[in-house]
Amino acid sequence: MKINKNWLIIIASAAIVVLAIMVVQAFWHPNAEEKKKGVAYLKQLEAKDMDTVEGAVKKVRKEAQEEAIANGELSVWAQFSDYVIFGDSRTVGFSYHEFLDSSRVMADAGLTIGNIPDYLEQMKTLNPSYIVLCTGINDVSIGYWPTPEEYVAGYEEQMQMLMKELPDTHIYINSIFPAQDPAFDREDSWMNIPAYNEAVKAWCQEKGYSYIDNTEVFEEHKDLYDIDGIHFRTEFYEYWALNILAEVEM
Repeated sequence: MKINKNWLIIIASAAIVVLAIMVVQAFWHPNAEEKKKGVAYLKQLEAKDMDTVEGAVKKVRKEAQEEAIANGELSVWAQFSDYVIFGDSRTVGFSYHEFLDSSRVMADAGLTIGNIPDYLEQMKTLNPSYIVLCTGINDVSIGYWPTPEEYVAGYEEQMQMLMKELPDTHIYINSIFPAQDPAFDREDSWMNIPAYNEAVKAWCQEKGYSYIDNTEVFEEHKDLYDIDGIHFRTEFYEYWALNILAEVEM
């Protein structure tokens, strides 16, 4: 069961149109207050841009996928095709737990965006339709990019390199999953992850890069972290994968 993005955009847009019609109908009533409310609501609708519609589409897609998985109609892992996932020790879980093909999960403990060139030839050999970048926990603590601004500048260099070498590949940038206690006893710089995420998100919006926001996954499933407050239990990966699928067009 694959959710067609174009149809979902049509559905979301149609819903907005229906609401607009309901508002317009209010103008047939002589009640001045109703008319005033209708005008105000139409102005709100005018302010809605495609980002708002896209957000609604992604939410519908994610809910449909979750329902299909719960009903046994869909395997989340079967939806991954023609991909590469690059990342750190957190990302290793996708292949370690045998959810995804190990040849397409280019991940290892300690990796950062600075290691992307080390895997470039492998990526070029596969020439995937999409690459999902899942680093961050080491990037924040390693000291190469002591500020969010420096990190974004470093990320931009890697993106330019990837887009040049793999021009037909769509690249997705994951937000960094926060750490939680007791991880801060080991590395207090991880408290700065939210600031790095804000900078990366703003940069992606400015450049038009595809950003995968994992905030809801963290908030809803933080109980599925390992006891170190950094890594994830096996069950966590399906929720993470589902969030990726809500963004990635496959």
